[in-house]
Order: sequence, then structure tokens, then C-alpha cells
Amino acid sequence: MTEKLTLRDQDLSASSFEMVNLEGVRFQNANLGHAKFQDINLAGATFNDINFSDVVFSMAQLGGTVFRQLGLPPGSPDKQRGISFEDADMNDSVFRDCNLQNARIEQCNTTGMTIDGVLVSELLTVYAQRNGKV
Repeated sequence: MTEKLTLRDQDLSASSFEMVNLEGVRFQNANLGHAKFQDINLAGATFNDINFSDVVFSMAQLGGTVFRQLGLPPGSPDKQRGISFEDADMNDSVFRDCNLQNARIEQCNTTGMTIDGVLVSELLTVYAQRNGKV
């Protein structure tokens, strides 16, 4: 029998959950700061109004994942800190309506990559020609 449990105004700091089925569980107005998740199935999960600052994702399967409305809250006077993607397979990914000001692409395979429909390889070729780097 599945037991439904409702916890309200509880401090479960430093608790450990192992081999537990939490499918369909809901966390609302919860502090999960410094929590550690390992070998977790979050397929189909939804995250809204979440502070993911300084979070590290490693060995994550993100296929089909949508990141929408990322950054600081609207109207914030602060500047968003940079985000790093390292050793990531982002083939067939789309960046739409994104602020990429001062973004850097380093040591990446850009074969077939386009910016506004123009192949990056063509842009780099024209740049090299104009700057005598051919």
C-alpha cells in the first residue's frame, strides 16, 4: 500500500532518502540548498521559479530538455553571471532569442553550425580573408 505523506513546516535538514520512490512528489516553497542527487530519474519533471545558481550538473542526459526564461528576474539591475557548458554534446540544439553578449565558443566542433542561417565556417573564412589570416 502506498502511504501518502504531507509534511508542513518541518526541518528535515541532513536527512537521507535511499531506494525511495518519490514519483509525483511536490516540493513547494522548499529549501533544497546543498542537496545532493545521485542516480536520480527526473524525466518529465518540471522546475518553475527555481534558483539554480552555482549548481553543477555532470553525467546528465538532457535530450529534449527546454531551458526557457533563464537569467535574473525581469527588471533586475544586476548582471547575470556566466554559465559554462563543458564536454557537452549539444548537436541539433537551438539558441533562440538569447543574449550571447561576450559569450565565447572555444575548442568546439562547429561543423554545420549556423548563426541566423549563415554557416559559421563561412563566417570564419570571410573573417580570415579580411584579416589576412589565410
